[in-house]
Amino acid sequence: LTDLPSELLELILCCDVLGAADIGRVSCTCRRLREACQPRGKVWRERFRLRWPSLLKYYSHTDSISWLEEYKARHNAGLEAQRIVASFSKRFFSEHVPCDGFSDIETLGCPSHFFEDELMCILNMEGR
Repeated sequence: LTDLPSELLELILCCDVLGAADIGRVSCTCRRLREACQPRGKVWRERFRLRWPSLLKYYSHTDSISWLEEYKARHNAGLEAQRIVASFSKRFFSEHVPCDGFSDIETLGCPSHFFEDELMCILNMEGR
């Protein structure tokens, strides 16, 4: 892999069969592959786009974004949203919803569109 031209290496790493964990493992092997998988580069942007295509509308092409950090933040927001949604039936089984019932959503510390996107994913899951 390290002998391939940069453009070809980038195309391989952007392939949709590779996951985020695969990209992380590849980037740990050597300096050349770590540079190919740099956080602000095309590989992590493509990984983000493949996983959450509807979120790209919130970003400008001119912004210098750490796509690796955005990927991590969105992934963590998704995990937290799933945890919160799973706790709803236990907390709100009665007809009375407490005033502070949704305070954990308000204090997530991530962009609201990450949480909204995860809720849409949960709602659109088959078998739900």
